[in-house]
Amino acid sequence: MDFLMDKWIVYGCVFLAFVLPAVLWKRDDSAAVNRHGVSWNALPFVFRILWNVVEIFEMPVGVPLSRAFEVTRIKYERWILASGLPLTPAKVFALQALLLAGGVAVGLAVMAVPGLKPALGVAFLLAFGLVGWVYPSTELDRYVQWRQTEITKALPFAIDLIGSAMRSGLEFGAAMRYFEGLKMPGPLTEEFGKVLQQIELGKTRTEAISEMARRIQVEAFTSFAGVVAYGAEIGASISETLRVHGEELRRARFHLAERKAARAPSLMILPMAVFIMPAVFIIIITPVALKMKATGIGGH
Repeated sequence: MDFLMDKWIVYGCVFLAFVLPAVLWKRDDSAAVNRHGVSWNALPFVFRILWNVVEIFEMPVGVPLSRAFEVTRIKYERWILASGLPLTPAKVFALQALLLAGGVAVGLAVMAVPGLKPALGVAFLLAFGLVGWVYPSTELDRYVQWRQTEITKALPFAIDLIGSAMRSGLEFGAAMRYFEGLKMPGPLTEEFGKVLQQIELGKTRTEAISEMARRIQVEAFTSFAGVVAYGAEIGASISETLRVHGEELRRARFHLAERKAARAPSLMILPMAVFIMPAVFIIIITPVALKMKATGIGGH
């Protein structure tokens, strides 16, 4: 057993000798921000802390895995496009493989604990390995959902503001620039900034808006892009159309909030049955049981 523990200590030292230098290697975060056009802090924590290690294993590990799991790669490409993060499917696969290997190593270390049942050790091994493989994709999906939710929340106000600016005499591009110049925090402002950059680089307004709709993958904005494209096609003013569209989006948000509120009672049934009702029964029954015990009732 001592030999086994010494072996794991050696394995751990070798692992740290290779991984720690890569993790602690000085990285130029500002260069990453300038290169990718997004904030470094927007990356999920697990990607940021292991970024240099992921870049090392992207080609030898991530690329073969992305070729092997083509369906998953396509899904990751869609998520990465919607997230706006400086990632590739190969980077996600590389991080999954690294965390899977780390989880397996932890599971093997747990199995080496003296007196631990083999079945329990295997359970730990499978659990740590599964968590390591699933966690990066779960974090990426969670960030995409958060970003799309924030865009959906901010879209009605943005459309109203752009429409008001157009009714005040600005054309659509200038109205977008006015909204982007307000620098309101949120991903929608960043996306409109990208649209303005693409227009400056030579894309038409319709192309840039359509590209934004394809990028963020929000149904409400897809309909907004259709309104803009139709207005540009027929040469009509879209300010009044934007006002109506903004009202429809607010109405849709209100109905969505009503549906979520209607689901709240059914969602509370399980927490009440598991946590609240047992506590209520204990509070009600315990004094009665103690009183019966003190008076000798039910003693036999």
